[in-house]
Amino acid sequence: MGLLKKKHEKHSHPTFKGFLTAVLATIAAIFLLLLAGLSLAGTAVAFIAIMPLFIVFSPVLVPAGITTGLLAMGLAASGGSGLTALSIMSWLKKLAVKELPKILGQTLVTGSPGGHESH
Repeated sequence: MGLLKKKHEKHSHPTFKGFLTAVLATIAAIFLLLLAGLSLAGTAVAFIAIMPLFIVFSPVLVPAGITTGLLAMGLAASGGSGLTALSIMSWLKKLAVKELPKILGQTLVTGSPGGHESH
């Protein structure tokens, strides 16, 4: 067996455009990370400040929250049931009134099989 020669690969140097893109992406990532941290800190401060109100008004807020949750579940269930009923009725209508396929240039003649109608 002979010796295999490695091909020398060209190593391209980073372009200015690629470098600028990396720098701008890093700056944007840092900015968004700082914004997320600031939002988290603000939420924590607001939670700590409002906590006494939650404790004082909990006899009102807990039943109100339960009632709101039950109301939302009831509305979602009734909407789903109504949509199901509409789809079933639509399916039954299509089943009961089967439309014959329409052929271009021909008309459908209805009546007795012999073509004579009795009076």
